[in-house]
Amino acid sequence: MELSSNIAALNNMFKNQDWFFDIGTDQFGRIVVYTKYMCHATLHDIPIMFNGHHVLVHFATSKTATRSQYTSEEKKQIPVIELPSSDLIEEENEEFDLPAYSVTSMATLTAELDRLEKICGSNILQDIFYECHDGKNAVTNLSDKFPEVRSSINKLYDLFGFDVIYEELDG
Repeated sequence: MELSSNIAALNNMFKNQDWFFDIGTDQFGRIVVYTKYMCHATLHDIPIMFNGHHVLVHFATSKTATRSQYTSEEKKQIPVIELPSSDLIEEENEEFDLPAYSVTSMATLTAELDRLEKICGSNILQDIFYECHDGKNAVTNLSDKFPEVRSSINKLYDLFGFDVIYEELDG
């Protein structure tokens, strides 16, 4: 009964204020004063504690809000992108020319990374990849020694992005 009398007392204190909306309790039993807007009075006149009960201040919209105001029931169709066939991989001894697709297969990426690794080694390939990613802020400068590798890494980076190539190099 004490909680309801505290709510009634606070209601009587603020019911004539133009900023006042309602008073209630939250799921933890704390008193909540709902306001239409914040002002000097809401910051200074509403007590933090009232007769041993915590008092919170919320905007009125937090009480009146519904799920439908913030969500959409509309379901969107995700487009399916077909990957090119794996016959795009050329012989290892021939120069590898990446196809001009916006999406290419993982087999193409793996084959090209393997070819580049045979040219310069795993550690240098990773360093050149980071040089491509870091741009002018790169720590190493191995691209000058392996310009063909850097050119291929640039093409791969444009096609696949950082994350995909990083996973292939790391794995």
